[in-house]
Amino acid sequence: MEIARGIHAIPAGIDHFLGIFAPNVYLVVAREGALIDSGYGDGGSVSSRVDYVKSFAGLRLAYIVITHAHPDHIGGAARLSEETGAKILLHPKDASQVSKFAVSVDNMVEEGDIISLNGIDLEVIHTPGHSAGHICIYMRKERIMFSGDQVVSQSTTAIQPPEGDMAQYIDSLRKLLSYDIGLIYPGHGPPIREPRRSLEELIQHRLEREERVIAQLSLGRDTVKELVAEIYPDLDGFLYEVAKGQVLAHLIKLEREGKVSSEGSGEDARYKLAPQRGRCA
Repeated sequence: MEIARGIHAIPAGIDHFLGIFAPNVYLVVAREGALIDSGYGDGGSVSSRVDYVKSFAGLRLAYIVITHAHPDHIGGAARLSEETGAKILLHPKDASQVSKFAVSVDNMVEEGDIISLNGIDLEVIHTPGHSAGHICIYMRKERIMFSGDQVVSQSTTAIQPPEGDMAQYIDSLRKLLSYDIGLIYPGHGPPIREPRRSLEELIQHRLEREERVIAQLSLGRDTVKELVAEIYPDLDGFLYEVAKGQVLAHLIKLEREGKVSSEGSGEDARYKLAPQRGRCA
């Protein structure tokens, strides 16, 4: 369906996705077209997107712009490119991941690059954190941001080390605050109509979660498992593993900042608060 002038959301099933909302795939239409992300690579998903693109008589799909190389965003890129002739674009810091999806990237895009559709310009913004090469796509004149998984609706973004980096993620949220954004189209969920408020709330949420990690460390809970049990109670299975990644991402950030030290590695690693200047022993 058309969700704004020249912007279409292509329906996607939720069968594969473990969260609340299936991945969003957007089609931007000017004199040429571009897909923002490709969704999964199963036959049904790809066919629905190909059919939708081909429903625009005479439209040449020029690009498939991948916000990051995770299966729900890049999985269908190879087949969509074969069917339409569109070039696949990706940030180089995610290039090492594409072999998992049998994708051949045509062009690498960097911070500040402009993808021109002969009528609409798409600006590349590098927002590392969820992945090293994550990008958002900005339509400056229209004040629209396609946020990939940097910002998602009605949920928070999973930061999973070693690929995910919590410090970079928070810095990228702060970076987006410097842009004039009227509307965010996220990688999952409905449009975000109060962008600044959402960005500020996400930053605050991550900082509050960090304070909870520090508070639990001060009480002697010194392993990821113990911290998860207190901060994310009653989780199991997939969500428990995600929570472990989130806690570890915070610990890595705190250790880099000199606020936490660690001994050991992996599941056996133990963490403690580092002595701070002016703090009495």
